[in-house]
Amino acid sequence: MNDDIIYKLLKLMVNLLAMLPRRVLRFFSDLLGLIWYMVDKRHRNVVLENINFAYPERFSNTQAQRFTKIVFKNVVSILFEVIWSYRKTWDELSQCVLFKGVRHVENAKKKGRGVILLCSHLGNFELGGAVIAKAGIAPYGIYRKFDFQPIERFLLEVRQRFGTKMIPLRGASKKIDTILKNNGVVGTLLDQSVDWYQGVFVDYFGRPACTNNGLAKLVLRSKAAVVPLFIVRKNENYIVEFLPEIPLEITGDPIKDIENNTQNYVSSIESTVRQYPEQYFWVHNRWKTKPYSIINSN
Repeated sequence: MNDDIIYKLLKLMVNLLAMLPRRVLRFFSDLLGLIWYMVDKRHRNVVLENINFAYPERFSNTQAQRFTKIVFKNVVSILFEVIWSYRKTWDELSQCVLFKGVRHVENAKKKGRGVILLCSHLGNFELGGAVIAKAGIAPYGIYRKFDFQPIERFLLEVRQRFGTKMIPLRGASKKIDTILKNNGVVGTLLDQSVDWYQGVFVDYFGRPACTNNGLAKLVLRSKAAVVPLFIVRKNENYIVEFLPEIPLEITGDPIKDIENNTQNYVSSIESTVRQYPEQYFWVHNRWKTKPYSIINSN
């Protein structure tokens, strides 16, 4: 079976599922989330370890298990909410999407050096990436390509259907520089673990987390404005909120500037996650990379 046929079958399946009532999709979403929770011990332990480190002594064992079930259900709901929204026109979808703080992007654009939207895996980040174009901006999103072409093709269609343009991460540097020079808007995620040679260690929920240093380098080079963005669920609606620009710190020490600004970006993400912890992507091992240390044998 070739990729084109698989793509058409995938699209047909999503179209059929999207015809189901929202409550039915939510039932299947919650069911799959619970099944995933029960069978995937490795990711279950990742979530438990993450939340116990992030919120020490906050949860009893029973509470931690209950919180973890909610996390698994919320992660699965990302897919089912995208399916639910697939057949919706913007006029239909706009009834349950609320934009807040768009003025922060507008003010940042007045500086004329481009805007970088600082995003995280909070709430339905997939749906958020698709709808932010309807906030009156023309954003570009940076993403990792899928090797399996039918999924790559379909996800690009979903992500770009309202005007957001996606840029593959590999080889994106020159394109991003050009967009920012033209005072454009680029969105990127900054809450995943990277290897030590790709990032710097900053404090995240009280633990050193290796974080990609590319964003800080880009901002220091371009002087683009960094505006945090997140989307969360509230009842049957979605709140897409832009926060005030994060000021750029320049001390004259290149290494310190990368560390300080990366810390500021990560601290901003942490503050929004703390507001909606159950909607965060705790299944990712954010603290996988450990700080290097020299052991004194004397």
